[in-house]
Amino acid sequence: MTCLAMDTTSSKLALALIKGEDMFCLSREVGKSGHSALLLPAIDELMKENGVAPETLDAVAVNVGPGSFTGIRIGVSMATSLAFATGAKRIAVTSFDIIAYNRGRIIAAVDAGHGNVYAAECDGGKTLSTRFIEADGDDTALEGAIYEPIGDAARTLAAVVMKKAERGEFSAVFEPFYMRRSQAEREKE
Repeated sequence: MTCLAMDTTSSKLALALIKGEDMFCLSREVGKSGHSALLLPAIDELMKENGVAPETLDAVAVNVGPGSFTGIRIGVSMATSLAFATGAKRIAVTSFDIIAYNRGRIIAAVDAGHGNVYAAECDGGKTLSTRFIEADGDDTALEGAIYEPIGDAARTLAAVVMKKAERGEFSAVFEPFYMRRSQAEREKE
C-alpha cells in the first residue's frame, strides 16, 4: 500500500508517506498559521524525494481532530482533494488515536486554547468517551492526562494509519471532529 498521511491539527505539521514496508516522515514547526502556506510544498517535497506520484496513492489519511479549527479545515480539505483527484481510499485518524497509540488505559488530552482541553478516556488505542473541559471546569478529570504521543508524531501517525488500513477502517468522507463550535460561531450568538 502507498499512503500519504497528514496532521495539521497543531502548530506542528506532521506528514508520513507509507510505501509498502517503508515509512518516510516529515515534521515541521509551522506556528499558528503556517499550514496553509507550507502543507502543499511539504507534501510535494516528501513525495518527490521518495519517488511517489500522487496518482499512485492507494490511500490518503488525515487527522480530523480535535485541535485547531483552521488546521483541521486545511488538512481535511487537502486530504479530501487528494483522495478525490486520485481515487485513493480515505483513512480518518483522531488526535486521541495518535496519543493513545501503544498505550493502555489513559486520559488523552489536546490543548483547546485559552486553558480549555479536549479529553478522551482511551484504552488500548480505542477512544471510549470524550469531553470538552473548560478552563474553569473540573480539572481533576485531567490528573495524569497525556498530551503527546509516544515518540515522533509523524511516525506514530503512520503507525496508526497502517493499523487502520490493515483492519480495513476506511471512511466514505472525512468528517472534521471539532467537539465544540468555533469561536466565530460562539461570538455570533
